[in-house]
Amino acid sequence: MLRSTYSFGASVVGPLHQREQRPNEDAWLRSAGSYGSLVVVCDGMGSRPEARRGAKAACLAAREAVSRWSRVQGAPLSYLAHLVELLWRLRIYPVDPGDAATTCLLALACPDGAWVLGGVGDGLAIAKTGSNLTIVVGQRGEDFGNETLGLGVSKGSGSWKLVTLPASVEDRVAVLATDGIADDLVPEKINDFCDWLVVDFQNLKPADRWRQLMMELKDWPTPNHLDDKTLAVLRTTATSQGPSS
Repeated sequence: MLRSTYSFGASVVGPLHQREQRPNEDAWLRSAGSYGSLVVVCDGMGSRPEARRGAKAACLAAREAVSRWSRVQGAPLSYLAHLVELLWRLRIYPVDPGDAATTCLLALACPDGAWVLGGVGDGLAIAKTGSNLTIVVGQRGEDFGNETLGLGVSKGSGSWKLVTLPASVEDRVAVLATDGIADDLVPEKINDFCDWLVVDFQNLKPADRWRQLMMELKDWPTPNHLDDKTLAVLRTTATSQGPSS
């Protein structure tokens, strides 16, 4: 069975940073290679002077880490977490890691059909396989507000939450989001949120997807919302034709 894979995402500066004339401190990335298809979402911690730099560097470090990690068959997920942290520190050097602290969430669709999902810090990292919803980082009480986690402020790969999802013949979609989105989602509506991103966006051309998502994030419906907002989607689906963009 042939599989079609596509990804999209967008990031907008929040009202607080607009008022303070500060830049967006979120970042996201999508890429594809011999390792499969990847999306990454990072949220630079706003109290840190190099938060924007840290988030951008984390996206690039995650892509490099996935590329290197995927070359070693059977390498544990903890090695991937270690690689992201190490490569991120190299990218921000000589900036102190604590000054560039950032969350880092990723979703990777591997060539063999398996997926890797999760990351370090808050936000949302979820996948829906058929009708089965998997929440790795998200709205479970212990995931929010108890401890600051992220690159530069956590100790080792034990702070990461990464899982492998086995290959499936069913369609699969992963959603990554920073806490500017995740904190406003009602837990009971996360499944509907995934479905909305599939149904409303799947038939749009790539440029139209981006414009539509940008509009949705700019017009975020939660009253008095303040944070930057970043969302990325990765989806695979069965198809009778070759992969699409």
